[in-house]
Amino acid sequence: MLRKLISTALRRESEADDVAREAPLQPPDTAFPPMRPLEPPAAQNDNPLAALCEAVEADLRAAGYLR
Repeated sequence: MLRKLISTALRRESEADDVAREAPLQPPDTAFPPMRPLEPPAAQNDNPLAALCEAVEADLRAAGYLR
């Protein structure tokens, strides 16, 4: 009886190995899509004095000092 049990177990292992060898490896189903590269935000204050210069220029034009 023990001999029959061992031979059956060995046969099942060899069948499982045959199936494992025949099946090609597949990539996992949980593969993530590629990520988009991060980009820095657009600069909002490259020249903080630009608004001041425009206001002074507008006032000088209004006063007649600039054409």
